[in-house]
Amino acid sequence: MGRRRLESYDRGMNPPAPSAQRRELGSLLRSVVKVVCVADAPDYDQPWQSHGASPSTGSGAVIETSRGLRILTNAHCVANHVFVEVRRYGLSQKFEAEVEALGHECDLALLRIEDERFFLGVTPIPIGELPALSTRVSVCGYPIGGERLSLTEGIVSRIELVAYAQSNRELLAVQIDAAINEGNSGGPVFEGGKLVGVAFQALDDADSVGYMIAPEVVRHFLEDIEDGRYDGFPDVGVTTQPLESRAHRRALGLPDECGDGVLVKRVAYGSSAWGALLPGDVLMSVDGVPLGADGAVLLREGELIHFQYVVSQRHVGERMPVSVWRNGTRLSLELALAPPRPLVAEDRYDVRPSFYVYGGLLFVPLTRDFLKTWGDAWWQAAPRELVALYESGVVTEERREVVVLQKVLADRVNQGYHDLDNQVIVAVDGHPVRSLRHLVKLVEERPRETFVRFRVSDGGEVVLDRQEVAARHRALLAKFGVPDDRSPDIERTVLPTNPGLIRANDGLGSRVSA
Repeated sequence: MGRRRLESYDRGMNPPAPSAQRRELGSLLRSVVKVVCVADAPDYDQPWQSHGASPSTGSGAVIETSRGLRILTNAHCVANHVFVEVRRYGLSQKFEAEVEALGHECDLALLRIEDERFFLGVTPIPIGELPALSTRVSVCGYPIGGERLSLTEGIVSRIELVAYAQSNRELLAVQIDAAINEGNSGGPVFEGGKLVGVAFQALDDADSVGYMIAPEVVRHFLEDIEDGRYDGFPDVGVTTQPLESRAHRRALGLPDECGDGVLVKRVAYGSSAWGALLPGDVLMSVDGVPLGADGAVLLREGELIHFQYVVSQRHVGERMPVSVWRNGTRLSLELALAPPRPLVAEDRYDVRPSFYVYGGLLFVPLTRDFLKTWGDAWWQAAPRELVALYESGVVTEERREVVVLQKVLADRVNQGYHDLDNQVIVAVDGHPVRSLRHLVKLVEERPRETFVRFRVSDGGEVVLDRQEVAARHRALLAKFGVPDDRSPDIERTVLPTNPGLIRANDGLGSRVSA
């Protein structure tokens, strides 16, 4: 009986009377849409192939932009998309959608519908302000369990920087006690007839703990893409230490009237702070906002938040004033704001993995996507060295990316190394490796050398004979079904003339044969 009643309800038979929530939101509900996506995610264990097409559903909201009416949803709802459709509340027809802009860092996406019939009778949802604590909000969307629009209520319980699951970037988010389930993602959160958030994730280990993207983040995303390109949110690029110890502050010569601040421990190469801040500086203020001894700034009266919130309000490319305490003097400096530059890249989407195969050795950059091949608890299952580099590694002038020998495609040319996997490569022929592209350059621009020597982080070496590698190149790739010896983003190096070697490109990738 229960199943029959549910099917009748979904078909519109004997519909229930409109709830108070529905009456309050009225025509705005017509602007809540269901997003249907077919995606093809890459396989980071076999980086030359993908996992295959798979469908998923999410939610979205019609908003007004400078380009006209668009659908705002979560980036993770359309990540690695190959086809996207949307369906409006109250209608059965689906319309094809084009992904116009993506911000995986802030988990937001903008969809465009060419067919103007989709927007007939639609009132775009206005974007409101950050709600206050204890505010009652309504979450709209299409979660699993039915086809009809779902409407739930919750209370704003916390506002802080939260690690967005899509990118692991900490941005402003609002915690609510309304249920946010699979399919709710991308749906609008209403308060007073305005969009005050976008549902995007929930806490697995707790009941009724959901999160919505703050309206400030939504506005930043929409402003960012005005030029047709997503630049993201800037980051200072430093690791810091609280200065709550009085003894520590006195040792640094900080007078009481200087206020608080945090100690700069490390500065990432190429970051906003590179060339301006130094290890040992005390960061006193950012963009004119003073920092507490724990790095907190005032969000609203009685509400504190980490100073990165102030930085994230700015845009990449802008200049931001900061003040620091250095060697007994307070200095006023200016930072050219840049996006984060982590040593180990966070999750990537809508692109294929980078890789390079040489003599059956599969080299990849260390990324969070690669670490996740160890499963849901990858931080426990993955090799400790790789996890440590992800958690605490910093970009330096000498190393911009960690290169890993992921595995060995067994062949006579690499005999003796078949059991090697997940080794960090630190040098090629004695030259320190800065990145995967640099490793390719070191390998391919020295063809006159008889051997190639790869040194790993524990001091061990892998040595291959260049002539043997060249002779086995085509057969080795074909044996393992590898269509090319590198991903499309890895350029082919032009080798200098060598009478004993002939450059060939046979469709299986660049090779050198005798």
